[in-house]
Amino acid sequence: MPSSVPFDKAAELETLLLQARDRGYLGEQAIGRQIEHSLGFVAVCEAVLASRSTAADGCARPNEATGTIRLLDLGSGGGIPGLVLALAPVAVISRFVLLEGSVRRAEWLRHSLDSLALTSTVEVLGERAELAGRSPRWRERFAVVAARSFGRPAVTAECAAAFLHLGGFLIVSEPPLVEDGQAAGTTVSDRGVRRLGSSLELEGRWPSDGVAELGFGPAVAWRAGGYRYAALPMSSPCPERYPRRNGIPAKRPLF
Repeated sequence: MPSSVPFDKAAELETLLLQARDRGYLGEQAIGRQIEHSLGFVAVCEAVLASRSTAADGCARPNEATGTIRLLDLGSGGGIPGLVLALAPVAVISRFVLLEGSVRRAEWLRHSLDSLALTSTVEVLGERAELAGRSPRWRERFAVVAARSFGRPAVTAECAAAFLHLGGFLIVSEPPLVEDGQAAGTTVSDRGVRRLGSSLELEGRWPSDGVAELGFGPAVAWRAGGYRYAALPMSSPCPERYPRRNGIPAKRPLF
């Protein structure tokens, strides 16, 4: 197990994730690789938060109602990357919410939180993103939304936008690339975290005009270890008409 996960929780986390995979709540990839990928989210979240923490509209500002800085795992499934993000943990984030629309998966996540003694800092939101994003309790309440395999870029962006306050970030997993003749997939500790910037390939997945409709600025690519991520800053409030009602973001994507 990666050393960044607290030693007293590492074995229990691995057991829970193996059980989640057996239940069909996680993909078939080796659990160690899934944890490494999640630790990449940790590294990118910390880098992005640090890069904006001193800005006037920086995302690392506390929630006005609770005084906490919160992260939402969008479509948490079996707990990747949310459980790893909470265990690592991410600097300055004091509250984690795992959003999962499936009743069975949401109940499994609650069981996992009990087993890992995380209920004081992490909660499960068992609701569709399109509905939760319209609730005053959740709308514009998060500094970071993390998404690993929630859906196509347009769907992920529309469902995430409403949760982010001004200056917050959507951080999402990107498809792997082969660089310098070597496939992505080395550990986070091997290569650290690096800002890659923009590219035509990134613009194709996250078109600036399309994401601007939701309040996002242009996407920026990051790499942690051999894994790639995109970070989209919340540059203006998400329009009230988004997200659209259940299922519409997937049926009629904005871009």
